[in-house]
Order: sequence, then structure tokens, then C-alpha cells
Amino acid sequence: MKSVYLAGGMKGNWQDVVKELVPNNIYYDPRSHKLDDPKEYTEWDLKHVEDADIIFAYMETSNPSGYGMCIEIGWTYNSGKTIIFVNERVGRKWDMVNECCNYVTDNFEDGIQHLREITQK
Repeated sequence: MKSVYLAGGMKGNWQDVVKELVPNNIYYDPRSHKLDDPKEYTEWDLKHVEDADIIFAYMETSNPSGYGMCIEIGWTYNSGKTIIFVNERVGRKWDMVNECCNYVTDNFEDGIQHLREITQK
């Protein structure tokens, strides 16, 4: 069993889809903390990024910025942990973020399949 941090937009239910399609992992879902204070939720997020084995980052087209997700990817980069990045906003401005990730795709289902493969080893 692996631990997976779910980085990305806070609206929608994509996190629930990941948990349903790739069960039997420990998931750190930032929606669960219900913290409003930036200091508190930043500490929670970064602690769980550090605790996770894998970061599953999803930049969906409806996400207005992705800044928090980029911080979480950058925070993880030097750790040697696996970072899966599903980026629906393909474009040159994402090149540096892409380079920090082990697996990059623009297709959510492909990201799910890769997560399934590496957590079921």
C-alpha cells in the first residue's frame, strides 16, 4: 500500500474518482482538512506532501491558477518521490513543471492508469 498526495484544484470531485479507481492506498486529500487560514493549510499540505510516497497532480482546465499545485510539485522535486502530472493545459509555460515530474500526460485516464501500475507493484 502506498500513500498518495492529491495536488490540484479543490472544486469538483476528481480526487474521489482517483480514490475509487485506484483503491487500497492511503490518500492525503487537501479538501479533507477544511482549514481556512493560509498558514495552517500550507503547513498541512506540505507536511502531507512530505509524508506521501507519490504525488498525483492534476491541472484540469477549470483550475484557475495551479499555483498551490506547483508549490507542492516543487516542494517534492528533490525528494526523489514519484510525481505524476496530469496537465490539461498543455503549453510552453508548463515546461519547467513538466521537467520536475516523473510522468506527464494530458489525459486523466492515462494518469490514473500509471498510478494504478506503480501502486500495484
